[in-house]
Order: sequence, then C-alpha cells, then structure tokens
Amino acid sequence: MFEITGFDTAGVVNLKRESLAAALKKARELIADGCRDVQIVDPQGRIYTSFEQQAA
Repeated sequence: MFEITGFDTAGVVNLKRESLAAALKKARELIADGCRDVQIVDPQGRIYTSFEQQAA
C-alpha cells in the first residue's frame, strides 16, 4: 500500500492507495484542493514529495 499524507484546513489527511499511479493521482488532487506538505510513502518506506510536475 502507498500512503498519502498532507495537511488541510481541518488537519491531517491520511489516505492509502494500492498503486503508485493511484497514489500520484490522489496526491495531485489533494494539492489542487489546497492541501499542503503532501507526500507519498511507498511500501519500502521511500518518501515522494516532488511529484507535482511528474507525468502520470
């Protein structure tokens, strides 16, 4: 599982997706909705934070 975390006006957002593609899509949606400090953690513990400009 890929974990997506970030912060919005209500607090912490913590979501999970089964694939990197799905996690990237959700992370971009969160950023578009105004979330900040969005990151993805993959099953091996790697942290992705600069996916805003990457292609899907």
